[in-house]
Amino acid sequence: MLKITKSAWNRLTKIQSKRPEISAFRLTHKDGIVKCRKGVCKPDDQVIEQSGTPTLLMTPTVASDLSQETLHAPKTGRGRRLRLKSTPGIPKT
Repeated sequence: MLKITKSAWNRLTKIQSKRPEISAFRLTHKDGIVKCRKGVCKPDDQVIEQSGTPTLLMTPTVASDLSQETLHAPKTGRGRRLRLKSTPGIPKT
C-alpha cells in the first residue's frame, strides 16, 4: 500500500486550506510521474483517509502501481512539492 509521509499530508492540507472546496484529491500515475488533482470518489476507488486531512483517491490500477512507493513532500526551489520515492526494504516487482 502507498505510504504517505507527514510532510505529504501537511502539503495536501495546506493546498486544501487555500482551496476549501477540495475535500478529496485524486492521484494519477503515468510514466513514473504522480499527479494530484481535485477528486470525487468513484465506486472502485482505493481510498486513503487520515483524521484531519484530505482524502486521497486512486483507481485500483494506480494503487497497485504505487503499492511500493512513498508519497512525500520535499522542499524544492518552489516550496514543498509532492514526490514519490521507493519505500525502503520493499523490492520493486
